[in-house]
Amino acid sequence: MFSKHCLDATFGQFVTILKWVAWKRDVFVSEVDKNFTSQICPNCGFYTGKKTLDVREHSCRRCGYKTHTDVAL
Repeated sequence: MFSKHCLDATFGQFVTILKWVAWKRDVFVSEVDKNFTSQICPNCGFYTGKKTLDVREHSCRRCGYKTHTDVAL
């Protein structure tokens, strides 16, 4: 139980350091919500459904927007 808390604290510290270094180098860093990643179209907000890991392209049935799944946050 204690090790899980240490791991959470370590990751939080890593994110803090990453943001600081990005700010110092004038690079944009954004935290992304882990829920529904690549399932909501970034263009129109339509829920496109869960994708398996082998699907590498996001395509929206409503607006026709297509992009790589890593871009569709």
